[in-house]
Amino acid sequence: MIGVDPRRFGVVSKNFAKIKNEEAYEHVFVNHYPMEERGLGRPAKAPPCYERLDRAGAVWGARFGWERPNWFAPEGVERKDEYSYRRSNWFAHVGNEVRTMRERVGLMELSSFAKYLVEGPGARDWLDGMVANNVPRKVSRMTLAHALNPSGSVRSEFTILRLPDGLYGERFYLVGPGAAHDMDWDILTRRVPRDGSVFLQDLTTQYGVFVLAGPQARKVLEKLADADVSNAGFPWLTGRDIPVGYCPNVRALRVNFVGSLGWELHHPIEYQNHLYDALMDAGAEFDIGPVGMRAMDSMRLEKSYRLFGTDLNAENSVLEAGLDRFVRFGKNADFTGRAALLKQKEQGVPNVYCTIEVDADDADPFGNEPVYIDGAVAGRGTAGGYGHHVGKSLLLGYVRSDAAEIGRDCEVRVLDRRRPARIIAESPYDPENAALRS
Repeated sequence: MIGVDPRRFGVVSKNFAKIKNEEAYEHVFVNHYPMEERGLGRPAKAPPCYERLDRAGAVWGARFGWERPNWFAPEGVERKDEYSYRRSNWFAHVGNEVRTMRERVGLMELSSFAKYLVEGPGARDWLDGMVANNVPRKVSRMTLAHALNPSGSVRSEFTILRLPDGLYGERFYLVGPGAAHDMDWDILTRRVPRDGSVFLQDLTTQYGVFVLAGPQARKVLEKLADADVSNAGFPWLTGRDIPVGYCPNVRALRVNFVGSLGWELHHPIEYQNHLYDALMDAGAEFDIGPVGMRAMDSMRLEKSYRLFGTDLNAENSVLEAGLDRFVRFGKNADFTGRAALLKQKEQGVPNVYCTIEVDADDADPFGNEPVYIDGAVAGRGTAGGYGHHVGKSLLLGYVRSDAAEIGRDCEVRVLDRRRPARIIAESPYDPENAALRS
């Protein structure tokens, strides 16, 4: 029901709601295309480096009210989306951005991430009872954790970083999907204890975020960071505050949603323009380039990463999503959804989250396509597109457990044709995570 949740807009003024409602009415009797962007009420929220990204050729999209570059038009290319059900005018340019990040180093602006601070003497116990995974104990360690519905499906997804203790006790930094901000803030504020044992703060608009990723990302960061960013000094799945350039406290998290060596650089918003200029200057010798959201989506499909709101939904459990490793049944806290998941384990998980390679030509799947096995529908896609680095048209989605075998031939309906396809092993790009750990 996310598609009809009024909290999805992220801008709550009556004036904005009126404009977007009128825009929706105007589009009732016109074709609706995949990846379509609508222009009214924009820009509503924009990062400080908006003009810099605009000069770099950004073709803008909006998510939760935030302006985000979808792709970058090179000099001489018209900055415009040509909507189609088939591969369109941005296809080749998105492929170039993927190669920039996979082969050299790229920079993405992702200030739209939701960010929260949780602290206090009861912070750990509260979080532990809310999410299925363990809450990190060591300072600078982080984990991916999910708050579940009673059915065991995913209600919220957070990256949780253990910060050094503060005046009020343990501190944790939570990062969630930008589009889920209002929904997550609603559930966090409803559940937070009222006895003063837990303090909750929304930091979303106080921190900007850059993602610096690619094989040369460390060399770029080494030029600017007054800290050890070597693999030994700053390993994967750790995060800490470090000086970068003129900014004394960049919260660097060695994690990203594209599956390459890199960092999320969370920074006080007032330093964003300086950091953008410094990172682009430091990366010039490595041919750094700006990267947009459509390239990020291509790269996350290559890693079989699940996206909240589509792949992670209210219909399928976290076990069906193949995220068993993030569920700690043996921990002391009785988290929401635990009983339903234990029952599902006993009775058998009905569906399996699969990565499917599709024999496509000029049109790729984009989600909700039926998956046929032996002539009958056996599953459905939740997300799809073209993996530019692996050179494959990919569909992610759920297939009946009795049919979900790696190597199994199937068909995927793309537009008016059933395309030959096959279930392949998860993460067609770097299944061993060697790039992330390098």
